[in-house]
Amino acid sequence: VGKVTLSFDQHLRFDDGMSRIGSIMPEPGISVRVKRWLRLGASYRLQYERNRDGVFETRHRLNGYGRARADLGKLRLEYRLQLQEQVRPDDNELYRHGLRNRATLSYRGKPPWTPSGELELHHDLDNGDAIHLDKIWLTVGVQRELGRYDVELYYRAELPQARTTDPTLHILGLGFHAEL
Repeated sequence: VGKVTLSFDQHLRFDDGMSRIGSIMPEPGISVRVKRWLRLGASYRLQYERNRDGVFETRHRLNGYGRARADLGKLRLEYRLQLQEQVRPDDNELYRHGLRNRATLSYRGKPPWTPSGELELHHDLDNGDAIHLDKIWLTVGVQRELGRYDVELYYRAELPQARTTDPTLHILGLGFHAEL
């Protein structure tokens, strides 16, 4: 209890049929385990992301979150509530406020690859309107711990809700994490 964790994630996303870099996003973070079942954290993401014209823009995103978990035999249930503030200096919509709810169910046995599934709801808090659902992420994946490292493979479907003309995105992800 009281364990502080420093993290650094480097997101690299491709677009245009995987032929060009769509965004580069370094993200340092910090979290503290308040109780065995409760963690609080914050992170900052610097985003170099292409706009609709294909030009890179700089954006900034601050996140604060709380995560609770419960072990149910060999299953683990986690819930994370995250508030985020995004600053887009090159956009008419300078600030974007968001709220994300994520539920994760994972297997806690000792197989080489640990399977999990997630449902994440992205809510938009902008435009003076009442909170509304922007998009849904459905994710299934596996993770393997290798000592101080772990590797993660996943598939994610991004389902647009607010802009129904946006396409459903199919995302294949690969993550590598190191404990320093």
